[in-house]
Amino acid sequence: MIKNTLSTYGYLAKFFHWSMALIFIAMFTVAYIMINIPKSEFRYTLYDLHKATGILLFCLVVLRLSWRLHNIQPALSGFVPVWQKHAAQWNIATLYFFMFAMPTTGFLTSTLGGHDISFYNIFIISPWAHDKSASGFFSQAHEILSYLLIVAFVIHVMGAIYHHYSLKDNIFKRMWIHQP
Repeated sequence: MIKNTLSTYGYLAKFFHWSMALIFIAMFTVAYIMINIPKSEFRYTLYDLHKATGILLFCLVVLRLSWRLHNIQPALSGFVPVWQKHAAQWNIATLYFFMFAMPTTGFLTSTLGGHDISFYNIFIISPWAHDKSASGFFSQAHEILSYLLIVAFVIHVMGAIYHHYSLKDNIFKRMWIHQP
């Protein structure tokens, strides 16, 4: 089923969830490598890949949020304390904020820094203006947000593990790729 039901997420929601999780993990890996290697052609290739994938992620999060807003959300099964519901809602909202903020600050860092963004050699986004101060601000914001995103991601994963192994409810199973 493509659409969500009251008991589980549909294939499209699962696709968005897991593909974006994997892409964000890959982005962090590429970012770690590219900032820790000497300047070289390979490093610039990683920067181009990182920036193009950031544009892709931004487009995916727009589609994902649109799908989420126009689709029902599965109900929580069993008893879930109010504080856990609020914590989960806060975590999801925080993750969406970061999914928008990370590509946006990266885009602004690059374009205000006077750098083109090549979208996988399909098209090029030219710099808007050259503002070194603004580019530096967005670069710092991008870095700080990356650490905060990691914290929110870890909390999200820990919550899923807690529900799956400690509470043994279906919170994790309803987003898992395959359901028996």
